[in-house]
Amino acid sequence: MSDLPRDPGDEVQRRFRYQINYTALKALQMLAPGSSVRSVYCEHLEDVLVEGANGLFTGIQVKTRELDQPQFRLSDKSVSGALKRFCVRDARYPGQFERFVLATNFVFHDSDAGDDVGTVLSCCRDNPGLEGLSPRHKVRKCLAEFAQSTAMAQEHVIAALGKVRLEQRKTGIDQPEQDLVRALGEIEMLGNQSVFELYRMADAIRAHIWNVSSLALDGYVLESHAVGEDFAEHVEALRTRRKRLDRELMAKLTTPAAADDRELLSIREFIARESIPPGLGRMELKMAAGGIGYADVEQMKDDVASLERTFLGWKEKFGLAEANRRLAHFQYLANRAARESEAETSTGASAYGQAMLADLRGRTRETAIGESESLFGCRAEHLVGTAGLLSEECKVWWSADRNLSPAAPDA
Repeated sequence: MSDLPRDPGDEVQRRFRYQINYTALKALQMLAPGSSVRSVYCEHLEDVLVEGANGLFTGIQVKTRELDQPQFRLSDKSVSGALKRFCVRDARYPGQFERFVLATNFVFHDSDAGDDVGTVLSCCRDNPGLEGLSPRHKVRKCLAEFAQSTAMAQEHVIAALGKVRLEQRKTGIDQPEQDLVRALGEIEMLGNQSVFELYRMADAIRAHIWNVSSLALDGYVLESHAVGEDFAEHVEALRTRRKRLDRELMAKLTTPAAADDRELLSIREFIARESIPPGLGRMELKMAAGGIGYADVEQMKDDVASLERTFLGWKEKFGLAEANRRLAHFQYLANRAARESEAETSTGASAYGQAMLADLRGRTRETAIGESESLFGCRAEHLVGTAGLLSEECKVWWSADRNLSPAAPDA
C-alpha cells in the first residue's frame, strides 16, 4: 500500500481545516467585551468576511504552506491572484471594504526588493503617487501589470492595495487546533471549564463552520420562496444568511454542555421502571449472608431511599425516560465499584460482605469526586444506595453463597 501514489484530497482537507480554525478564531472575537466585530461570514466573497460594528467589511484570504517550503513571494500566483481579487472586490463594492487581509500560517518574503509583497503594499499605502519611482521601477511595473490584468485604473488598484494588511501567523498548518482551545479557555466565562469541555466546544464550532461553508441549503427552498420574488436572489439570500456567524450563535456554540446532555453509561439488562421497588428483602438476605451487621443493612436501606427520592425528582422534572437514563448511569458506576470491591475483598471464606461494603464506600467516594460532572449534584451515598438496588436485582452479591433462604422471594 505504501507504494501507491498519495491521494491529494486529504491534504486539501487539511489545509481547509486550517482555514476553518482560523475562521473560528476570528468569530470568537465577537465574544470579547467591547468587540468591534458584528458578524463573520464563511466562504462568502472571500475565505473569511468580517463585518465591523461600523457596517464596513474586512475581506480575508488565507494561504497555507508547510514550514520547510519557500516563503511566500509576490511572484507566487496564489499571492498575486489574491491581491488582484481584493482590487476587483473593492471596485465592485465601493465604499464597503475598509480593509483586506492576506493571512498565512507561514511568512511572506521580507526584503527591500520591488517584487516583495510588503514593499508593494507599503508603497501603495504611504506613497500612492509613486513619487521618486522611475518608470522602470519594479513597483511601478507590478502595479501596471495589476491594472492591466484587472482592467482597472492604476489609481484604483493602488487605493485597494493600500487597504491590504499582511498577517503572518508563523505556525504549522495544524497548530490552530490548539490555538482554538486556548482561545476558548481565555474567555472569562469559560475559564473554569475542563479541557475536555473546551475541546468539545472547539469541535462544535468547527463542525458548524465546515457545514455552512458549502453552497448547500437547509430545508426546502420553495417553502420560504414568495411567488413574486426572484428565485435566484432568494437562493443567494438563503446562502448568505446560512454562512453568517453572529455573537448569539457563537454564544450558543460556546455554552457548556448541561450534564443531562452528556453521553451517559448503562448496564446490560437494565430494568426501566416508574419507581424504585419498595421491598428490599433479597438485599437484606444477601447482606446478612455476607456477614454485614444490622446497622449497616439499615444504613443501606436509607441510601436506597435517598436514591429513590432523587429518581422521583428526576421523573417529575425531566420525565420518566430521562430519569431511567440517569438511573442506568448510576447503576453502571455502582456496579463497577461493587465488582472491584468484591474482587479486592473476597477470600476463600464465604462471608466477606463487611469488608466489601467498607471498600465499596471508599470507591464510591472516589467516584463521586471523579465523576462529579455526571452525577447531577448527587453524593457517594446515592451510589451506595444504587449498589443496594442492584443487590435487590441480583446483580450484586456480598458473599460467595449465591443461594438465598428458601423463605426468601425467588431471585
